[in-house]
Amino acid sequence: MVVLNGREFRTEPNSTRLITTPVAVTMPANTRQVVDFANRYGGPATSLIIDNTDGAQAVTYNINGQFITANRLPASSFRTFDNMIISRVEVDSTGGPSTQPVQITAQVAGRSYEIGPRIGPQQESLT
Repeated sequence: MVVLNGREFRTEPNSTRLITTPVAVTMPANTRQVVDFANRYGGPATSLIIDNTDGAQAVTYNINGQFITANRLPASSFRTFDNMIISRVEVDSTGGPSTQPVQITAQVAGRSYEIGPRIGPQQESLT
């Protein structure tokens, strides 16, 4: 097990390397969408690729809400992020408007577990 942001994740045996699962999200053209990896897939992404398949229009993206202004991804290009803890990514293809989808592919860590005292279910008393 390894601890990230106060949560426990499964790792490979005798290692701190996270067990990850590949996921793919296709965002429709001319939309603005947020992918929240923890809520949607149960854990953060550790690697991510954003692929703008539109040959004419750029899209913007923001990773973990860390940029005041979103970064620009030119037409027919991609951007990769590796060895990071990525909770969410926001992609906006409405600026062009875009006519082709944006493809997001990520490696997502397995479901996490809260750290702290484990309290079993409590039964209500009828008295």
